[in-house]
Amino acid sequence: MNKEYSLVDSVRHIWSQRKRVMIVVVIVGIVTSLVSLFMPNYYKSETIFYAASPDLADPIPIGQQDKNIRIYGDDTDLDRLFTIASSYEMSEFLIDSFDLYTHYNIDKENPKASFKVRERLKKNFQTIKTKYRALQLSIEDKDSEKAFIMVNAARNKIEEIAQKIVKSSQIKLMKNYESNLKAKQIQNDTISNKIMQLKTRYNIFDITSQGEIYTSLITRTEADLQLQKGKLDYFSEKKLNRDSINKYASVVRGLNNRLQKIKSEMDVYTKNVSPIRQLEQELFRNTDQINLDKERYKQLLATVNAPFTALHLVEKGQVPVQKSRPKRSVWVVLSVFMAFVSYSLFLVMKEIYKNEQNLS
Repeated sequence: MNKEYSLVDSVRHIWSQRKRVMIVVVIVGIVTSLVSLFMPNYYKSETIFYAASPDLADPIPIGQQDKNIRIYGDDTDLDRLFTIASSYEMSEFLIDSFDLYTHYNIDKENPKASFKVRERLKKNFQTIKTKYRALQLSIEDKDSEKAFIMVNAARNKIEEIAQKIVKSSQIKLMKNYESNLKAKQIQNDTISNKIMQLKTRYNIFDITSQGEIYTSLITRTEADLQLQKGKLDYFSEKKLNRDSINKYASVVRGLNNRLQKIKSEMDVYTKNVSPIRQLEQELFRNTDQINLDKERYKQLLATVNAPFTALHLVEKGQVPVQKSRPKRSVWVVLSVFMAFVSYSLFLVMKEIYKNEQNLS
């Protein structure tokens, strides 16, 4: 700017041209007012809700009936609802359910029709996080009734998708339980068959009491054997009845054979009872785990079949009675202000250029 032309000069020049400035400003104001009158009214319907905690969809763990379950979700849960609200599935639902191609006067045959309808919906669809960490969903439309119906339908769809995501995870978990239960049952059957084979092969019927029975039999047989040996020795020393000596000798041999047989069986029992006991303990642990998994599976199955909430509704969408846009007064004021600033700047620049030309 030429140093001889100051800000005061600019103001004076604008003031000298005030009639022209006023005419331009008035014309722009009138034109903007007329144009704004032809702009359609849009109505906004809003719904507010909080994210529910996924804990509400989880079965209560066995033995933890007093578990502290969260009712409201955290920021992660709220972000999940934001993501669902802006998802392709949500936009497809609204476009198909409310025939937005027709509603927005978009030709489906146009190659860019899909892009245009989504951009139009995106312009009228808004989700924000309130200062109280709730989600506010709003939809604008020329038809107040349609805005009301769409915003509530969108909220219900968000909950449906959120529930479907959780249900899908639960179903996958349930299938994992089913496959694990089948595998463990097959393993249990294998162990059980192996135990039966070992017991049959080694004549073991009870690993708990059979050892005591063998010990008792050995003690009793040894006592009988000593008694019969004593009688045999007595009759042999006295050289009494030969038939009695042969009888007692036969009894001693029988008891001795019996004792050896019992000891042999006890040796077999002792050598093989440990692996059988280990197999039975493994079978017991597996059976307990199977029973526990069955209970968890039943709880999970009941949870999958039971409804749950994915969000906590605070405020339903209402039929709007006041338009949300356009703000015609704001448009007129801004247009008049911009016209004044632009035309004033034009006059100043024109005057500066004129002065420079004169100086040159």
